Amino acid sequence: MLLKILHVDTSINWRGGEQQLLYLSCGLQKKGYSQLIACQPDSLLLKRCQEYASITPVRMRGEWDITAALKLARLIDIKGIQLIHLHSSHAHALGLMAAKISKSKPAVVVSRRVDFHLRKNPISWIKYRMGVHRIIAVSNAVKQVLVSDGIHQEGIDVVYDGIDVEWFSRDMNNDYLYQELGLNPCYPIVGIIAALAPHKDHKTFLQACSHVKKINHQVQFLIVGDGELKWKLQQMTRRLNIENNVIFAGFRDDIPQILSILDVFVVSSYLEGLNTSILEAQSSGIPVIATKTGGIPEIIRDRINGLLVLPQHPESLAEGIMQLINNKTLANQLAAMAKEDVKKFNKEAMIDATEAVYHRVMDMV
Repeated sequence: MLLKILHVDTSINWRGGEQQLLYLSCGLQKKGYSQLIACQPDSLLLKRCQEYASITPVRMRGEWDITAALKLARLIDIKGIQLIHLHSSHAHALGLMAAKISKSKPAVVVSRRVDFHLRKNPISWIKYRMGVHRIIAVSNAVKQVLVSDGIHQEGIDVVYDGIDVEWFSRDMNNDYLYQELGLNPCYPIVGIIAALAPHKDHKTFLQACSHVKKINHQVQFLIVGDGELKWKLQQMTRRLNIENNVIFAGFRDDIPQILSILDVFVVSSYLEGLNTSILEAQSSGIPVIATKTGGIPEIIRDRINGLLVLPQHPESLAEGIMQLINNKTLANQLAAMAKEDVKKFNKEAMIDATEAVYHRVMDMV
């Protein structure tokens, strides 16, 4: 008999975790699972997942919102939920409370997408060691951080994120972007796609841009994403005298088209669970330079299918960017190898592996 599953995600915005939940709910629907998704009333997830699962909007104000936890517990009991999958940090605490409160006592699976160390407080101890039947880590690097923080490795499964490989490999109509974003198609375009959050380290990226501009003032830098640091980063471009070379594009829905106009794709993070943007760029045939941190080396093999540099080292990042701009043979070789390697990071593999975790959990409870 197929499981009845409740997915919980507390995010309002759209990032990698929400995309993975969309892929997962779509795949599980095709397999015949009964699913319910609890998400914020004004979230993008509410709009985008409706055709793949029943959606219940629940206002969730922080991770210890007892009112939200009670609503989730009622959902669990009314719908006969057997397994609850918690897809974000705040969802973890809320879903765990709901599972404990409910009469049904469903199995609990938690996704861990970041390689931050756990906070050293009683709340983290409760969240990760009491009531969770299985943790899904998006990379071995994330798993090792959890193990180093005292979580038993026997309770952790590694399931890599997946992408729609065919979607990112197709031909794109991208001509409109040059005019819309003020880009010159004759000059190199170096892009970064990431939330404007501290650990994504756009500061290092902008410092690298400054170094690159001193060598080639025609290079254009495209920053796609939004977040709390936007104003500070814009101020930084003025201090570095690169404001005429840097375009802040904000949040975009046309990522495949954006990728198709890039000459180089950059990831500058100093912490990173895995990074599906790398996978999307590789599938699009774009050479990638990224920092050697978190799960990134599980995707990129240095100088084989991309370039790796030390995090928080703008000079090395700038040198790598110039290599890929100036050495087209190297750039094409790396991109071609990556396009083959990335096929194993497909969404179908992620869906199947997650389903297998669910069944292992149900065999235990």
